[in-house]
Amino acid sequence: MDFSYALATPSYSGDIERCRLLCASIDRFVSGHAMHYLLVEDRDVPLFRDLEGSRRRILRESQLLPGWLKSLPDPLSLGKRRIWTGIGALARGLPPLRGWHAQQLRKFALAEIAAEDVLLFADSDMLFVRPFDVARLERDGAVRLYRKPGAITADMPRHLPWCENAAALLGLGSASWPGPDYINTLVSWRREHVLGLLAHVERLSGRDWVSAIASDRQFSEYLLYGSYVERVVGLDAAGHWADPSELCKVYWFCEDMAGFERLESFEEVLEPWQVAVGVQSFIGQPLDRVRALFEGQASPGAPEAGR
Repeated sequence: MDFSYALATPSYSGDIERCRLLCASIDRFVSGHAMHYLLVEDRDVPLFRDLEGSRRRILRESQLLPGWLKSLPDPLSLGKRRIWTGIGALARGLPPLRGWHAQQLRKFALAEIAAEDVLLFADSDMLFVRPFDVARLERDGAVRLYRKPGAITADMPRHLPWCENAAALLGLGSASWPGPDYINTLVSWRREHVLGLLAHVERLSGRDWVSAIASDRQFSEYLLYGSYVERVVGLDAAGHWADPSELCKVYWFCEDMAGFERLESFEEVLEPWQVAVGVQSFIGQPLDRVRALFEGQASPGAPEAGR
């Protein structure tokens, strides 16, 4: 089966320079995709406008989410941060949401706008450092789904409410442990199943999907999608094949950065199957260091994957 592919990146003003680097890495290393969508808040669109091109398109939040969910300055941070709320949201029982909640909702909403069959999510604080044809996601007519079996255990307090929420939204009863983890960087979804998931949530809840999902702040888009295609549809029926390997080497926390300053090339830390590196923006690693390593990786004569 021939799938069409799109990359998608939710981002915001604070990550604009990281997003520029991601876009440069996609243009240098990634092939086979029809479009790269940048999903941003309306007020941030001018900052991202120069990144648009024949295969890169900006989608503003007002194209994706309902007008009753509004981005407003957070009075508790003296306006330095944003919250997503409003009279309409409060009337629907939604608590004030943060930016990471809005970014997750944008990912779901993209399926209602995009025309491509497969959506591959690339965070704005990661970058590709090896050649990658998105057709690698396909195997025997099925699309890769990141799934790490038994990775979520009862001693993971952050993950447990996400799992319980997903089970409740999908009508699956209580979650059980250990359970599979679907949360990662470079996760691919089939658009038809995102639409099926949203319709399923609306049927069970009797509400629009944004209200149903966001009524509890403890939700994870990747756990929701993974649970839906595995436990409601079935992986085989959904046309997914499960893969526990991580396509992106991610530095999640400050303690993960040991030895980063001594790197001469990303090749020193990548597994043979990895094609990207992510450095979480909140851990304070200077972007100049990441950019220098990327420029060395992308320069003529730099070694390609596995060479």
